[in-house]
Amino acid sequence: MANDIPHSADDIPAFKEQLQRCLEGFSSEWSDSRDNDLMQRTRLARKDFPVPELLLFALRNGLGWRWMGHGEKVRWTVIGQVGGEPIAFELQKFGLRMLRPAGEHAFDDQRVIGQLRGAIQITEKFLKPLTEHQIQHGELVIANRFGEFSSRYLFFREKADVAFRQAKRKRRQPKNRPEANGIEGLGSMLCAVLNHGMKQKQEGFFYSVAMVDCYFSAIEHRLALLRAFTGEPMSEGGFREFISMSWDKKLAEILGQKQSNKIRETIRDLRRIKERIRNPFAHGGFENDKGALQVFIPTVGMLPANFTKYGESARFSLFPVEDQDHAECCNTFDEVDKLLSSDHLAGPHRILEAGVDPCYDRKSLSLYLTTISGGDDSIEAFIEYWGHIYEREANMDY
Repeated sequence: MANDIPHSADDIPAFKEQLQRCLEGFSSEWSDSRDNDLMQRTRLARKDFPVPELLLFALRNGLGWRWMGHGEKVRWTVIGQVGGEPIAFELQKFGLRMLRPAGEHAFDDQRVIGQLRGAIQITEKFLKPLTEHQIQHGELVIANRFGEFSSRYLFFREKADVAFRQAKRKRRQPKNRPEANGIEGLGSMLCAVLNHGMKQKQEGFFYSVAMVDCYFSAIEHRLALLRAFTGEPMSEGGFREFISMSWDKKLAEILGQKQSNKIRETIRDLRRIKERIRNPFAHGGFENDKGALQVFIPTVGMLPANFTKYGESARFSLFPVEDQDHAECCNTFDEVDKLLSSDHLAGPHRILEAGVDPCYDRKSLSLYLTTISGGDDSIEAFIEYWGHIYEREANMDY
């Protein structure tokens, strides 16, 4: 353990001593003849042990408990004693289980669970330097949620499309409607038509703003995944540096330095959407150019602080986003999607789209680069192998 975790020579004995104090009554002693005694199986709540592997680390690495690896629908088992009685913990397909002999126990379940929760807090503190070390060196994985982010974006896009289409349609009037006769009836009918259109435009506006927000969330996630799958090597601290970049700098790095006028224009359009629509509604209505602020000009009155640029503000119109604005946003998003899934990014996009979780260490980046260089067959073979490993781990089919 000392060789794997960046701690001083005194940290590990201190960690073990803390665990032993916290887990008083726990022992690594075990007799194989007692395997059959563990008939009582209790499922432990996820809220108490959201990361079961921390329990494994505390008992196995900290207290020296015996453990066993993969079994049928079981990822691991760790065994020892509590209060002189045998006990085991298993991570099974459907959750973490505690195995004990039937009947009365020297330590009740709640006491055991309470002690283990305390041990996990000690373990987390001990492992913190390791997480920082690994992030610094890119030895990490990001869960690929591209499908989820894309689905949210497409959900609101479709809702906005429907609302704006309905706003353009004439409202059908019921036949033989009594109030449709005369001047009063005509006025009532016109109000109904106008109210219908306003309601649909408002819904389109709400849905379109949600769509824009979801798209920018999706592109932030997408760029982080693509950065790995391009296979370009990272220097020490490179992952932190990339993640801390603004989205447009990430986009520029992923697309490469050689950008045509059309690509630059598409990026400008995307930046304009972010500044005009996304930022004001995501940041409490405040705009970058002070468009949300009003100042008092003597002898004139209240004026927008950005003066004539207010004409470009999201609040210049009754509805900040109307059907034409929505269509322009969609066209820009489609163009960006094409840029991020074609030419040198076609291979990385295919891996991303398949749901592969990216790693950022040098070995993994080199593997992605080799895979993409091998062409379509190489990419499909990699995706198939990754899918096999993923399903095996998810289903615990060992």
